[in-house]
Amino acid sequence: MNNILPWHESLWQQTLSRNLPHALLLSGPQGMGKGLFARNLAETLLCEQKQACGDCKPCYLLKANTHPDLLLVQPADIGKQIAVDQIRSMIKFCALTAKYESYQIVIIEPAEAMNRNAANSLLKLLEEPPAYTLIMLVSNNPMVLAATIRSRCQKLDFSWPDKNLTHNWLNEQLSNKNHTDLLLNLSSQAPLAAKDLADSMSKRQELFDSLMTLSTNDPVKIAANWAKMEVVSVLKWLLSWTADVIRYSATGQTQHLVNQDQLGSLQNFANHLNLQRLFKVLDLQQEAYQLLTGNTNIKPQGLLETIAIAWVDLKRRI
Repeated sequence: MNNILPWHESLWQQTLSRNLPHALLLSGPQGMGKGLFARNLAETLLCEQKQACGDCKPCYLLKANTHPDLLLVQPADIGKQIAVDQIRSMIKFCALTAKYESYQIVIIEPAEAMNRNAANSLLKLLEEPPAYTLIMLVSNNPMVLAATIRSRCQKLDFSWPDKNLTHNWLNEQLSNKNHTDLLLNLSSQAPLAAKDLADSMSKRQELFDSLMTLSTNDPVKIAANWAKMEVVSVLKWLLSWTADVIRYSATGQTQHLVNQDQLGSLQNFANHLNLQRLFKVLDLQQEAYQLLTGNTNIKPQGLLETIAIAWVDLKRRI
């Protein structure tokens, strides 16, 4: 049987209780387990017993990742695009007759990695889908997808999980139970991302410590140290930090701040920085994040140096 995550149960029952469309768009923050949900659904539909029994021939093929009626479409490398040739190959796959008289299933993950030509080719397929074909698009950022693609998919939104379910699940996974709420807040309530973050908390602290010393250290060297970390995480932490400083500057209240373990440093920043200039730094970081997570091939070092220099300039103007 599939291992359905607790916060997936409601969507799982809804999905299986209705007629499946030709295309599903699974959306929500990274770390919600959307790809796992798609895989579980594929295994259920392709199983002879329609329950991922684990004992039939299709289930054995699924375990070996050799089932002929399931195709996973992903970038060739992390950070790369899904090319039009991959989608053309997928279209040929969908035109075949299912080997086991069930569905032809495709999982595209992350869907926002498709370049423009790939997305246009997919749209043609979505407009005239073959019978007994299910295409699942897994996306952390569905608004990047063309509206014409989104409109042809039935949507499964993973953005609002039951907080009691996610908290209890994460609490069971952690050795330090005191960080459960903090980790969920830092991860947009995405429990799988929160679990991964638990192993990166020392790097996050290193990043925040480096912000404290930027005015007395070479920003280029600081940026080089940031580049040795997972860069997307660095930008997420910087954005979260900056947003908290702005919130505190504007309200003087701490209860809505995300980085609750950094209150002293956040308050110190907020009390000494120019709010208008801080918004400019926030915009700069958001632009860098969009570039690094979008369909662009760009080296992060230069972006991080620009951000570090902007923080130095901000602190020098105190």
